[in-house]
Amino acid sequence: MNKPCNIILISAIAFALTPASALAGTLTGGATMPEQIVQEITAVQQLAQQAQQVQEQIQMVYQQAMNLKNLPTQMWSSVSGDLNNLVNIAGQAQGLSYASQNIASQFSQTYPAASSIGNNYGQQMRTWTTDTNGQIQSMLQQNNLQASQFASQQSALQAIQNASQSASGRMQVLQAGNQIAGMEVNQIQQLQQEIMAGNSAIGSYEAQQVNQQQQATNSENSYIQQNNAVTDTNMMAITPITIPGGGATATAP
Repeated sequence: MNKPCNIILISAIAFALTPASALAGTLTGGATMPEQIVQEITAVQQLAQQAQQVQEQIQMVYQQAMNLKNLPTQMWSSVSGDLNNLVNIAGQAQGLSYASQNIASQFSQTYPAASSIGNNYGQQMRTWTTDTNGQIQSMLQQNNLQASQFASQQSALQAIQNASQSASGRMQVLQAGNQIAGMEVNQIQQLQQEIMAGNSAIGSYEAQQVNQQQQATNSENSYIQQNNAVTDTNMMAITPITIPGGGATATAP
């Protein structure tokens, strides 16, 4: 079994044994922490595949534009959709990072004794977010684009639309998009590794706690059963005696 499957299995086991009263999460409304872990692992795997596909498509158009020394209007329609997808992918990656920080915070609150696991995981996600945003801003500036125009998904999509009005604008956005797409592929792959590692640590700890609780319950049940068995044996060992003159019997202690 490969590593991702192992992680999902650990998470699924933890989910199956976790009480329904576990803290609700925000990745999907009302989901428990183990549910969020499974959902997030699946989401980041799918996002990594989407980022790879979009990067390949943008790079193909970029190479064609470089060969032509220009990006004709008729080629813009084929790449504008990919650029919009890139913006959405970047936003989804940020959302997964924030969801991971939420999971880490929930874990630290639920298991104070192991809060270092959650704290380290949360810090890794914050570092990833800061680093990714910094790289995007740098690449925009390198292509003479204002980072403020790409501060949100809505403004980024509008900036892409505005760029389509001129040949130089189209080339600027395409060049920046090509660089950012390659960077996003690497960053999302890193995000995938960190999410898997962080959630694996969380899932393993939760599974350990559930196992310890089950062992304690088994020991308690075993003690009760042994006690009952001793009591039954003692009751069977009591000898009946006859009370003179009355014909009745009593039991000797």
